[in-house]
Amino acid sequence: MARALQVCPGDHPPFLDLCKSHAAALAKIGMTVDTVYLGAPQGMRWEGAAYLGIERGTRRMIDALRGYCAGRTYQLVLAHRYRAYQVATRIRHVSDAATTIVVAHEFGMFARRRRRWRQQLFARDVHFAGVSQAVVDEMRLHHPRLLHTLVLPNPADVERLDRVRLSRDEARSRLGIPQRAHVVGMVGRLHPEKRPLLALLAFASANLPADARLVFVGDGSLRGVLESSAASLGVASRVHFTGYVADAAQYLSAFDELLFASGPTEAFGMALLEAMFARVPIICADMPGPRSVLGPDGLYFAGDETADVAAALQRGTNLSETARDQMCGAQRLRAEREFSLAAVADLFAQLLSTDATRRAAAS
Repeated sequence: MARALQVCPGDHPPFLDLCKSHAAALAKIGMTVDTVYLGAPQGMRWEGAAYLGIERGTRRMIDALRGYCAGRTYQLVLAHRYRAYQVATRIRHVSDAATTIVVAHEFGMFARRRRRWRQQLFARDVHFAGVSQAVVDEMRLHHPRLLHTLVLPNPADVERLDRVRLSRDEARSRLGIPQRAHVVGMVGRLHPEKRPLLALLAFASANLPADARLVFVGDGSLRGVLESSAASLGVASRVHFTGYVADAAQYLSAFDELLFASGPTEAFGMALLEAMFARVPIICADMPGPRSVLGPDGLYFAGDETADVAAALQRGTNLSETARDQMCGAQRLRAEREFSLAAVADLFAQLLSTDATRRAAAS
């Protein structure tokens, strides 16, 4: 059976679930996957992975990974983020005989000149993938000499998501949300990149039903600012903070809409994808990364003006049941077609076949 090596710097969210999903996608094309995290577990250890326990020192990571791979032969090496790329491409007895794919999960992979130089020196035959077309376009812009690029989106295990998703009533009960309220949810870190303050300001100014609630699922550095801002805006009783919630995707059925306010630095948006599978209408900033996930089937707002977000929130609450059903059905179909395990498995299979043909022609 063909074997793949998957390397990731750490298992912090969302990379624990992402690596599991990539391993499951590769299993669909008959590959056994060895997943290696360079660092130590951040929470519950995944028993299906190996942890090198090295947080710093590229040379130490290279030596440890070389020791782990001794005696093994891989047909595919999948490296997530730049540090894993640095380490995996220096294991010559693994990467030279394998198709190597490096996945950029954020912008800026080749913004630095030194990184472009290193790629030309050590990784001419490596395939560089972006989780969205926007990431790939930016890599090509910074590094025109990059030869092998592709879009490799984050996959989602649809069967697992459907299996663990709670009912609307149960999800609201566990989150402490009134059952009959109109609920707008925002899922993710309370960090400036996610623009939760913009979401709060828009919610406070929008003409929404009296029972409307804004629910932040996640935690982060802006929580204190958001709590004090909600109080000063007079909406504290209508804004709910759940803090960090493990496996937040199972609670998405609690929401009447998902608000995704991330700005131009957002490369993908797993919360978007999970909401698409959950059939939740999505109100989204019109940014390249999120649009590559959601496509045409969402309520978009432009820019970063509070009034634009407020207007989108009002459009969301005014959607008819027919319009909601049509939007959510289209979102679900797109998610299954583009981002399911089967869809990503097909991308792996196509790349491996093309690479094998290219290698045979060159030999």
